[in-house]
Amino acid sequence: AREAERQAEAARRELVAGIGRDLRSPLAGIRGMTDALIDGVVHRPGEVTEYLERIRQETVRMAGMVEDLFQLSRATSAALRLPAERLALGEIASDAVAAEAAASAAAGVSVAAENPACWPTVLGSDADLVRVLRNLLSNAIRHTPAGETVSISAGTRGVEAWLAVQDACGGIPEADLDRIFEPGYRGTAARTPDESSGAGLGLAIAKALVEAQQGRITVRNEPPGCRFEITLPTADVPAGAV
Repeated sequence: AREAERQAEAARRELVAGIGRDLRSPLAGIRGMTDALIDGVVHRPGEVTEYLERIRQETVRMAGMVEDLFQLSRATSAALRLPAERLALGEIASDAVAAEAAASAAAGVSVAAENPACWPTVLGSDADLVRVLRNLLSNAIRHTPAGETVSISAGTRGVEAWLAVQDACGGIPEADLDRIFEPGYRGTAARTPDESSGAGLGLAIAKALVEAQQGRITVRNEPPGCRFEITLPTADVPAGAV
């Protein structure tokens, strides 16, 4: 128990340090650009517009990090109780794909859903399940090369339903697979962090929200990339039976 507590404390410190580093870079950029504007170093209308747009982009990026922290805190709260509604996985996928359409278009990545009209109905929270799938899609799109496809599929196994996101990232190093859902962990090699990778909390949030809905989330390497799979109770199974 003491060893587990030490590991948890070390993980929290690593997370705080990592987010501190992530926030420091955009803050330094914003400060430098605002100083340039105030001091008149940048004064031509076109340059001013460019600086203001860059400042806006950095503030949006930081706001996303803060929102991720809030969602992680909420998702891992012992007091969290999510509603168990009947949800059509095809509709959940449609909402998530629409929300990530701009990101996939900008990345040149196609997102395809396989026969969503025939997907099962599950018990879960609508908004939270959409957030989980958006996190998985965002992660998949970010690591899939332009011109490739991210595919979404679903089905049932006995009393459980599954929803899978398959990307074309080239695979996750075996050393990273066991840690991929840890808060702040962004891995190496094929999943090297970049400016668009945020605070590295998306997969940790997804895991916590899925588990709060009596589900599971797993990942495995499957050519041409990796496959993230969510498992949830079907709507025909009473909450708590699985």
